[in-house]
Amino acid sequence: MSEAERRPRHENPPGSLTEKVYRYVLANELLLPGEDVTVALSGGADSVSLLWVLRALAPRMELRLRAAHFHHGIRGREADRDAEFCRALCAGWEIPFTLGRGDAAARAAETGESLEEAARVLRYRFLEQTAPGKLATAHNADDNAETLLIHLLRGSGPRGLGGIPPRRGRIVRPLLSCTREEIEALLAREGLPHVEDSSNAADDCLRNRLRHQVLPLLRRENPSLTRALGRSAELLRQEDAFLSRLAAREGAACGTAGSYDCGRLLALDPVLRRRVLLGALEELGLEDPASVYVEALEKLLRAGPSARLDLPGGRRALREYGLLRFGPAPAPEELPDTVLAVPGVTALPGRLGQIRCFVTKNSYFSKKNLTTFGLKCDMIAPPEIHVRGRRPGDRLRLSGGSKALKALMIDRKLPARLRAAIPVLCLEDRPIAVFGVGADPAWLAAPGQEALAVCWEPDPALFSGPGEDGAPFPHP
Repeated sequence: MSEAERRPRHENPPGSLTEKVYRYVLANELLLPGEDVTVALSGGADSVSLLWVLRALAPRMELRLRAAHFHHGIRGREADRDAEFCRALCAGWEIPFTLGRGDAAARAAETGESLEEAARVLRYRFLEQTAPGKLATAHNADDNAETLLIHLLRGSGPRGLGGIPPRRGRIVRPLLSCTREEIEALLAREGLPHVEDSSNAADDCLRNRLRHQVLPLLRRENPSLTRALGRSAELLRQEDAFLSRLAAREGAACGTAGSYDCGRLLALDPVLRRRVLLGALEELGLEDPASVYVEALEKLLRAGPSARLDLPGGRRALREYGLLRFGPAPAPEELPDTVLAVPGVTALPGRLGQIRCFVTKNSYFSKKNLTTFGLKCDMIAPPEIHVRGRRPGDRLRLSGGSKALKALMIDRKLPARLRAAIPVLCLEDRPIAVFGVGADPAWLAAPGQEALAVCWEPDPALFSGPGEDGAPFPHP
């Protein structure tokens, strides 16, 4: 790397992008003199520009600057190229560099997350573990505009429409006041090298479609669209912060952490009540709680004297007469190997309810009803049919072929804390059907055949409300 590439070609005049970032950093208190800051370096135009700008500001602000890059294990040789580019760039600029690696595809298969979400989780986990101080990401004003529109399309409230905040915890975004056009001008003026992610050119995700198709049309109506949306987002963030402070006062008047007076909550203005409930979910450790959980809590407040709602991460909300309480939800008991009464009723431990078995004729069982299976009588008798919890190595054959039972439960979005308790129907220890998942087609009776109906009737509260992934358990 030449000396020209090592050092800025120009000083930072008052109107330069570097000076603009400096003023933005000070105004929003993103970085303090003497702080340690790690740049999340992808190798793309934005992150290279951020590293360049902070490197120029480091002597002025006495910053200890580092960079980190995460290889997601996807995109093949292109990803290898990006990692090597970032390493070489930091070596040339004499910036300490850390490279992390992960397998986003494996995580997506294990958790049921989208590949994009799995990659994001792994990346931020690595970055937050690597950064000893602040973590700087290269989100810019155009990213903020796109995020605002995405949230608008999804029907978000003020918090979502506030877009990307300048800081969240240790994460800071110094380029948030800079447009993509300004960043590209800096790259051209300074001759800065960078790499391009080929996936950014495809329109297979909403953000890219907005960037390539929708925003150009909107900019014909308002060439200053990015700045206009940025101002709207900033105003909404300010109002959101005010509502949060007001809700914190009102929430304190309605009770203590983890316990609220239902009557006082119901007497609040609906806007404040929703914000108090949102704050209660955040205190439980839910990051950006989905509105479905706030709506479910609203219903719980108006439920009978005793009701409950299971929340993500093994948490629970309880309505006990006049109080709304939050706390950990007890995990259901694991299901031991049990021989079913055929025909008859078999009681299961705890809140797992019971399984009823009876012979019926001319029955048709919907594939969408995953709590009842109609099995071929001639294949069931005389062997005993057992029910037990999932075990390592269990596989189940469905119409699409055989697959690990754990992966199938993830595919069905069954909450992790409940998977060990979901009954698995077995013959000679071979799974033939799993409630909430499906049954081996070879064992299912056809419409009109005599069938053994096997019906699971758990405690309805076990699967009440949204599951960990926002999906309720499929009841009849």
